[in-house]
Amino acid sequence: LTNVFEHATKIINYAFCENIGDGRGYTCGSVGFSTGTSNALTVIEEYRSRGGKSELFQYIPELQRLATSNDCSVPRGDISKLKGFPEIWQKDSCQILFRTVQDEMADYLFFLPSMKIASDVGIKTNLGKAIFY
Repeated sequence: LTNVFEHATKIINYAFCENIGDGRGYTCGSVGFSTGTSNALTVIEEYRSRGGKSELFQYIPELQRLATSNDCSVPRGDISKLKGFPEIWQKDSCQILFRTVQDEMADYLFFLPSMKIASDVGIKTNLGKAIFY
């Protein structure tokens, strides 16, 4: 469902990583994890914790800075210190473990919380659940 709206296709696009101009930095992967909102950071940290090897790890301090910034002089969409990030994300997306982490983090960060909220307010239909997701 997410791929239809994020990428206009039913095929999961794990390798997608672009600045789409929405103020959230790079939007990446299967569900649009972004560098400015901490969810791309969550994916990268989880990948590292499971033994993944990646040049993306060099960006963790900058991603942490962006994710915690409350300073208007440091907009979360800033990509100036993320040179090469999209190319490395795309390369890593060929790794099964990186794809698995994207799938599991999409569930953890987005799908499961939305299904809980839908359930909490009494939504029972698949269409209603899809709207919450």
